Formats: sequence, C-alpha cells, structure tokens
Amino acid sequence: MLEEVKIKKYVKNAMLEQQDLVIKEYRANIYVNGDHYISLMCLPQNLDELAMGFLFAEGVIGSYGDVADLHTVEGDIFVVIRNAPDDAQTAKRVLVSGFGHGSVAQSFFNHENLPPQTSQLKVGPHEIIKMMGRFNERSELFRKTGAVHSASLILADGQELFYEDIGRHNALDKIIGKALMTGLRLKDGILLTSGRISSEMLLKTAKAGVPVLISVSAPTDMAVEIARKINMTLIGFARDARFNVYAGEGRISM
Repeated sequence: MLEEVKIKKYVKNAMLEQQDLVIKEYRANIYVNGDHYISLMCLPQNLDELAMGFLFAEGVIGSYGDVADLHTVEGDIFVVIRNAPDDAQTAKRVLVSGFGHGSVAQSFFNHENLPPQTSQLKVGPHEIIKMMGRFNERSELFRKTGAVHSASLILADGQELFYEDIGRHNALDKIIGKALMTGLRLKDGILLTSGRISSEMLLKTAKAGVPVLISVSAPTDMAVEIARKINMTLIGFARDARFNVYAGEGRISM
C-alpha cells in the first residue's frame, strides 16, 4: 500500500534530497449482475466490505441477504444481487464532494422518508473526548503518509470496527459493509470519522441506522439540517478536549 519515492524537501533555506512514502492508489471496479456499475479509487484492501457498503448506500441492496454471490477477481468485485432494481445500471448520478469526485445515484439524496432516530443512547463529554483521542492515534498509515481518512464504529457492547482509505466515503462504506456482512446491530452505535461531514456522509450513516456521528472536522449546512430533522446526533470539531454539537444534543449526558 506504500510506495517509496525520491523527493526534494525545502528546509531552513536549503533543498534536500530524501526518500518519502506515498500511498498507493488502486482502481476497484464493481460489477452488479455482470454489468459494470462503478469504479472507485481506493486502497486495495477490504474490497468486499467497500462494495457492500457502497451498494447499500445506493439502495441497490437493502441487506446482505440480497446478495446471492460476492467474489473478487484480481481486484474486480463481482456482486450477484437477487431482484436487483431495474434501473441499477441507468440511475442518474450526482458528483459528490468526496475524494476523486465520486458519484452516487441521484435517488440517494431523497431523505424525506428517512425515519427519525429513536435510539436512547447517552454518551458523556469525557467519553467522546476519550474515544476521539484513541481514534486519532490508530492510523499508522496517516502518520506515515498523511494521505488517508479513517472511520470507526463503536457499539454499545464494546465491539469496534476501524477502517481507513484514501477517501472518507470509502472508509465509511467499509464500516457499513462489514456491519452488514456480520449482522451487527447499529441502533446504539457511534460512528467516528476523520473527514468533513457532508450531506452524503450524514445520509450514509443515517441509512445504516447509526444515531451518533462524530468528526474531527466540520459539517455542512445540509448535513446539519438533515441531522436535526431526523433527530440524529451530529458532532464536529471533536479535538483537543472540545467539540461542537450541531444536532441531537439530547444524547449528550452532562
């Protein structure tokens, strides 16, 4: 996943030659029922989870039970879906604000029918700060390259998932895909991300049923609007023993 390259580094009025590590980019092609669906730029690991999370967000699958077969051949991911939507290959797509100008089906943004989050989960400020501190320490790839995003899911029973990728959307899709594949209940989960919380990041988390989304970065106005509408807890700028609560403050126990 890492490539060593020769660079010139400017330090204290001098140009020095040295070796540096950069992340390797990989193109993963997802095929649905034999047809090419999309290509994603990503890290070449956990591709099954990436495909499942992405197709769930798109509405192509509603659960892992919709998948009749899933296998990877030389990095290409082949998914056979039972009763695939007729428009699975022709849905209008919208560029999203994530890494590499990815896209999602236009129907992805239809959030009017999203049910409100009813989780009674409570989390204290010190717990949030502790979780984010541990989260920020986990990514060895980020420390080496500064070129990846991370996502972590913490469940009420103490289980924790952690994934990283060159795109924040990919890291989140891997989390959701793994949860689908292993049957994890996400109703009382807390999702942590290193990236900006845009509307599509918020919607992916909400559709998975996770009631709390926390980031070291900022949300967009649409993310805040949707979170408030569906009673989802949205926290940004969680760093250095502080954070901002943009929605769902009732789950913060003081």
